[in-house]
Amino acid sequence: MKMNLFLVRNIIKIFTILLFLSASFLLTGCWDRKEVNDMALVLGAAIDKEKGENIKLSLQILIPRAVSSEQAMGGGGRGGGPMVLTRSAVGENMADAASKLQTKFPRKIFWGHCKIYIIGRKLTKSGGVRKQIDFLLRHPEPREHAYLFVSDGDADKILELQPPLERYEGDALRRLTELHIGVKTTVKDFEQMITGDAGIALLPLIQKLPPTHGQKQEKTIANIIGTAIFKRDRMIGQIDTKVTRGLIWFRNEIEVTSVTTVPKKGETITLDSIRSTTKLIPTIKNGNWKILAKVTMEGTIVQNASNLDVMSPIITKRVEKGLEKDIKQRLNLSLIQVKQRMNVDAFGFADAFHRKYPKEWEKVKNHWDEVLPKVEVKINIKTRVRRPGLSTTPAGLKEEEVKEK
Repeated sequence: MKMNLFLVRNIIKIFTILLFLSASFLLTGCWDRKEVNDMALVLGAAIDKEKGENIKLSLQILIPRAVSSEQAMGGGGRGGGPMVLTRSAVGENMADAASKLQTKFPRKIFWGHCKIYIIGRKLTKSGGVRKQIDFLLRHPEPREHAYLFVSDGDADKILELQPPLERYEGDALRRLTELHIGVKTTVKDFEQMITGDAGIALLPLIQKLPPTHGQKQEKTIANIIGTAIFKRDRMIGQIDTKVTRGLIWFRNEIEVTSVTTVPKKGETITLDSIRSTTKLIPTIKNGNWKILAKVTMEGTIVQNASNLDVMSPIITKRVEKGLEKDIKQRLNLSLIQVKQRMNVDAFGFADAFHRKYPKEWEKVKNHWDEVLPKVEVKINIKTRVRRPGLSTTPAGLKEEEVKEK
């Protein structure tokens, strides 16, 4: 009995050892690891057109010593110098220019931390943007969720700016985009847009702000001035921020916005959106193509610069009607400038028809530009004031001075 128990214990021990040994073969080592100290981290990139078919690639590279100095100071300063440096090289494409740039750095260029790519206007006008984007999608390091921008001038000049609030311009642009001021387009989004049914892509258009009095030229920032509209991989036009708001409302991409109504001359009421949705409802009847844009919005009043009592149901209805009128004007403005003047479907109409009427879409997809001007667009807007704000009466007025009708 004791002999059998001893034998069983030995078998269990041997089995356990063999199990651990076999499991060790499944463990992978860090054979392809990349040490941070051996890499030149790319934080931003700019692509400009050069002579002929060449492009100029500019990279914004992190300076490790500057980061170490800032950490030593407790994060309270820039370490006495810039945190990034910018270097450029000209090549036949991004891959060629990147290989030439590598000769200018003693460390291996690493794209994994790059969050913004800026494309110069000259390159967008000449076409060929898609060819450069191919590098970002094909190379294993660049992030597909990095943001794309179009510079109103040379893209490399934007990277040289030194914003006062952020550590470098790339970080400032990223934060500006995440505030949802305009369109927000990633590398992946751009590829999906230009290969979509309409073939239209939208990128935020940025411009360097002029320096204030006594400010150095580079001590300024870039801001979003509108939207660049692409057909396939060529920029065909641009719109300002006001028209952009109407456009992204059609696309159901509006997230942060304020709408102001004017109940009487010299008086305003402003509302911030809590939630907003847009549904595009397509119909085809007797050969007529129609789109109904159904917009709903709920919001809270953030400023009452009038003598009206927003707690009154009658006043609330007046405010809602005024808001609906203002939103409709924005949507119609985008239709006029984009659909009528440019004959561009940047609204998502093609996708809506394709989903609901796939057979009919197959017949027109190759000449959608001819069908688009004939598409009738109707707008139905419904707003709701859910919260009147913390104050029941307008600031500076007595209760007897407030109007309830």
